[in-house]
Amino acid sequence: MPWAQLIVLVLVIVFAITGYFIWDRQYRGDKGENLQRTDEVFKDPTTGKLTRVYEDPATGKRQYREEP
Repeated sequence: MPWAQLIVLVLVIVFAITGYFIWDRQYRGDKGENLQRTDEVFKDPTTGKLTRVYEDPATGKRQYREEP
């Protein structure tokens, strides 16, 4: 295997692992946050499912979670 292909493969693996542990954490929910359930519920136009808004009052960070 040429060196260039090996370097590209390593970079892809590094980005995949980084994406899983850092970027995707926003959507899975970080357990360290103080997210509180809000009264905001809406129908997601993309999926058609009910979605609830959760917010961290200290930072204003919002997260959208599908309602069961």
